[in-house]
Amino acid sequence: MVRHSPERSDPVDGALREALDPTGRLPGTLTLPAARTGPVPAVVLLHPFGAWDRDGSLPPEATGTGHVRLFVDLERAFAAAGVAVARFDCRFVTGRDGNGWDPERVTFQGLVDDAKSAYAAVRAHPAVDAERVAFLGVSLGTEVAVAAAEQLGGEHFLLLVAPVAEHYPVRWRWLNVERRTEWLASKGLVDGAGKTDLAAAAGDRVGRSGWWDDFDLHERLGPSADIEEVQALLIGRHHEVVTEAFERGNEDAPAAYWRDWCEQPNAFVRIAGVRGAVRVHVGDDDWTTPPRQGLLFRQAAPEGLDVRVRLHPGLGHLMSPRAADGTRTYGPFTQEALDALVEEMTTGR
Repeated sequence: MVRHSPERSDPVDGALREALDPTGRLPGTLTLPAARTGPVPAVVLLHPFGAWDRDGSLPPEATGTGHVRLFVDLERAFAAAGVAVARFDCRFVTGRDGNGWDPERVTFQGLVDDAKSAYAAVRAHPAVDAERVAFLGVSLGTEVAVAAAEQLGGEHFLLLVAPVAEHYPVRWRWLNVERRTEWLASKGLVDGAGKTDLAAAAGDRVGRSGWWDDFDLHERLGPSADIEEVQALLIGRHHEVVTEAFERGNEDAPAAYWRDWCEQPNAFVRIAGVRGAVRVHVGDDDWTTPPRQGLLFRQAAPEGLDVRVRLHPGLGHLMSPRAADGTRTYGPFTQEALDALVEEMTTGR
């Protein structure tokens, strides 16, 4: 049996943190709740896209709400309810080779392999109920959770927050073309003849906050342009960005990652290979992975897979409301969202 040594005690709630993988191959922690009378359920936390550490740290300039430690918040909420929590450093943190990427390590399948390794380590722990280990994915982590469950086989309980039902290259085109066109129309910026008021769109920083900040259409096309011309520019720009990512990579990931991700089945297709139960949570003000992404999972669910979708009014991509000035924020999760996740994990509802 693998020996587990304590990492440190949590002074907040008395929970005990141990090394998730004592061999060091998967740097992370397993937090055991303070009060245990027998084996406890557990949840494995899976990261959004990007360089997320085991704390789920986001700096103030990214969140609009101060320094967020998303996974620490989840750990505290679950541990207080008697649930063990596994969290680890994402490969976007550990998959560096000197000052650059290690392309062989930073792939989508690599993220899935780490999820499966964390799952195995948690199930093997003597304090954990091996039959009650769930995956909780956020954004990209929802794709990883579905892929891991499919590859592992058996029955699983998945908690999917801000879900990605279509893999990123597909969703990127949709977000950068269809979703942006949709926003222009919803704001009344496209008249009956298709003329688009780009000057007004440029002035609406609140409406574009957090998902279309790099707006320059008014500089490229003038104060107004036909919607077809707007869409043509967006499609061409998307093609350039994706081509460069597939050929050379970019500051977000190496080319190996983008190619591997693009070759994956969409998660809403992959869900056909999952058995058990899926609980989806999405904010109705999420313009990055909006409600339709969660609804795709429900529509595509095979017979026997229990998929339920919960919409959270007024919350955005990381389950937080807008700031006082109307701009979108990125975390922390509201208490209501934390409570809903804990309830589902502890009751199965």
